[in-house]
Amino acid sequence: PRSTLFPYTTLFRSINVMKYVYLILAAALLATSASAQTGMTREQMESRHQERVQMRDARHQTEIKQMDSIVLNRYYKFMPTSFQQEPAGNMHQIYSIMYSLAMYKDYVDIDIPYIVGVVAPYHLTIMNYITFDIQKYTAVQNEDGWTISFSSNLYSDNTYTFTFKIYSITREAVLNIASTLYPTVTYYGSIQ
Repeated sequence: PRSTLFPYTTLFRSINVMKYVYLILAAALLATSASAQTGMTREQMESRHQERVQMRDARHQTEIKQMDSIVLNRYYKFMPTSFQQEPAGNMHQIYSIMYSLAMYKDYVDIDIPYIVGVVAPYHLTIMNYITFDIQKYTAVQNEDGWTISFSSNLYSDNTYTFTFKIYSITREAVLNIASTLYPTVTYYGSIQ
């Protein structure tokens, strides 16, 4: 005897087959559409490449001009990521984003780790000052970016000399803090 479910099982099997057929057709249409869109001639591809290169070059030039502007206006912030005492001291990583040295027109806001001590063992401390005592400020532009230098007593008998080397293209910056009492400390980071 024949099953009464025969028409229904055939129907359900044919629905599943139709799903696969539709999926295969959709994939084929999508592949055809994609190949039609990427079917550019070599001249079109070269033209598009040149446009992208020109757009990137314009963006790079804008970035360099912005860096020049913030340096000339004395309005920038150095965000250190590591530092070490010279010569060849231990490298310390800075994982906190709260530390910075911010230069403003009339003052410097300093909040960075620092290494103190005349002889070993040296120890870490925080250089935490806002000072209007900015002496001998110079900013000299070179082919890589800027070299900036200034001094401050930071409310003490010690004279600190801050020297930045700023790379305009990458916003990378190296800061040296030399002191009359302590060894030089070098910081690596970026300018914001």
